Amino acid sequence: MSDTPTPEAAITRFVARFDPADIPAQVLAEGRRSLVNIFATAFTGCDEAPIAAMRKTGLAFSSSETCTLIGRPERCDAPTAAALNTAAANIFDFDDTHEATIIHPAAAVFAPLFAHAQVAQVSGRDLLAAFVLGCEVECRMGNAMSPYHYAHGWHITSTCGIFGAAMAMGRLLGLDDTGLRQALACAAAQSSGLVETLGTGAKSVSMGGAARNGYLSALLAQNGCDGPALPLTGPRGYLKVYADAMKPECLTDGLGTEWEFGKNTYKPYPVGVVLNPVIEAVLDLRETDGLRLDQVAHVTLTGHPLLQQRTNRPDVKTGRETQVSAQHAIAIALLTGRAGLDEFSDPAAAQTLEIGRPTVDFIDDDSRSVDSVGVEIRTKDGQNLTRDIDHAAGSRAKPLPDDRLEAKLTAAATRAGFPGDTRVLMDALWQIDSAKDAGAIIALAGA
Repeated sequence: MSDTPTPEAAITRFVARFDPADIPAQVLAEGRRSLVNIFATAFTGCDEAPIAAMRKTGLAFSSSETCTLIGRPERCDAPTAAALNTAAANIFDFDDTHEATIIHPAAAVFAPLFAHAQVAQVSGRDLLAAFVLGCEVECRMGNAMSPYHYAHGWHITSTCGIFGAAMAMGRLLGLDDTGLRQALACAAAQSSGLVETLGTGAKSVSMGGAARNGYLSALLAQNGCDGPALPLTGPRGYLKVYADAMKPECLTDGLGTEWEFGKNTYKPYPVGVVLNPVIEAVLDLRETDGLRLDQVAHVTLTGHPLLQQRTNRPDVKTGRETQVSAQHAIAIALLTGRAGLDEFSDPAAAQTLEIGRPTVDFIDDDSRSVDSVGVEIRTKDGQNLTRDIDHAAGSRAKPLPDDRLEAKLTAAATRAGFPGDTRVLMDALWQIDSAKDAGAIIALAGA
């Protein structure tokens, strides 16, 4: 018999036994950056209509008022807080991005950890370690199924987010290798989410479910719920069901030495990540060449195939749908010279529909990364204006600096009418390693 551990055994050993002192300083720093960013995006989405519907539904069944909802005055039980804070943080797709998979790693992982920290005292050091380890597993799950899984229509942040939440929570609960394997099994049995729901509230439902059910998966394992020995790689295990050709080596190769989570990135605009370079190019054409929407005759975009798959949406009518519409993004950027939250709202969608969005042709180029694009705009007077973005701001090659993340949090909290002190909150997140009570940090974010 081979002494090589199964991928499940390697993952659970990594999560259960990895010494936080061995997590590289750069990866821990990315963890802190990710927390500042995800608190920002949770403020951004805390009062959106789908989140309000989820809140009204969930609070009716909440068993306590222990846990904080970011940017809101209500309190609720831990599983409900995990679901609602995750859904709010991801609803605008303004959160972090693992470029290789297009997973937004933090949303489903941070919220159950902080909710649990308000139920049972947890140190900031332990929470940060659990967060990083859970996000690492989540990204590796995505690698093991990409590109088929997402391209086939599974919403990869939801489907893989539940595994990140389960492993992070299992680490925080002190589950051993066996317990973590049971948590993997419980998570695999509940993983769901569809790309078809993008731009609608149903996407937030699957995101909330990933956080809540990941949390519950760890608790079920702690309480003795069992599962198969190979929930991921068995003959009818998760990877074989959810991928066309599973790559289990992506779960284990370099585990603990090569950190996928260390490659995390943060968005400057509240749009699908493939639109970041498009907006950057169009804003530059407006600023440098004086281009305006009424001058545009035709647009050609040359980019990663996901650009066309996800954003060729010329006739969308809601703000949420415009976040994944190249036609709207180009139009609103040329109209206003901005690409913030207000530019991807219902009024902005109505504005570009009325004025008219440009006709856009897409050319797929497999050699391009998701953070690059070639833009060619033919004007009505016969000019051809071009921009080529190799790496957009906010990408791994051009990361957003810390002060941009702080500005993002401050702007989001202000927009949400947050009455608290964002400076105190940000300092607590940057210094989370020294916090004796991580639950006190999220309490700073409640209204």
